[in-house]
Parts: sequence; C-alpha cells; structure tokens
Amino acid sequence: MKTYLFSFEKLDVWKEAHALVLLTYTATKKFPTSERFGLSNWMKQSSIDIVSQLSLGSGPLPRKEQIVHYQKAYSAGIELLNQALIARDLGYLTEDHCLEYRVHLEMVTGKIHALRKSLVVKTMAAA
Repeated sequence: MKTYLFSFEKLDVWKEAHALVLLTYTATKKFPTSERFGLSNWMKQSSIDIVSQLSLGSGPLPRKEQIVHYQKAYSAGIELLNQALIARDLGYLTEDHCLEYRVHLEMVTGKIHALRKSLVVKTMAAA
C-alpha cells in the first residue's frame, strides 16, 4: 500500500521544523518538574506551532491566507528562540544546546521567510 504524502510533508522546511519539535521534546525532558507547565510547555507549544502553521499554509488556500500562516510559523520560531535563551539563562539548557537551537531556528526561519516572500512576489505579480 502506497502512503499519500500531503503537500506540507513534501516541504523541506516542514521536515526541518518537525526535527526541531523532536529536539525540543528531547531537551525539555531534562527541565525541572516545576517547569512542566511553564517554560517547558511553552517551548513545546511554540515548536508545534511552527509545523502546524506550515501545514495549514500549504493547504488549498488563497495566497494571502498562506502568507498569514507562514508569518505565524516564522513568529513561533522567534518565540521559540526567545524561550531557549531564557532556558539557557536559567540553566535548563547548556550553551551548546542553545546554540543548536539558534542554528536550527536560523535555518528554519530563513526557509519560512523565503517561502513567504515567494508568495508575496507571486501575489504582487498577479495583481
């Protein structure tokens, strides 16, 4: 039986963002239990928001709506970086883990920005 891939599953940026979710879940397992419903939860939610907004934006929507979803995915990435910096400063993430987040997030947000920009250009050309 062949498995159908939805359009978002074909996006390299979604694959990279999905890996970021897994990285986030692995990293937050080491946080203190007192952070279970605090920073740990926020970081997980932000990482999931990235892939969720990418998947929503890849659906059969008008370009303007796709752009909004991709902007939300980008914003969730910036939010996740902020949370990783806080976790580092609290001693929950090592400097190396924080750097790993930054590098991964720079790649993901860069790809999201390029995807969003290409849709903006297409929208403007069609107008």
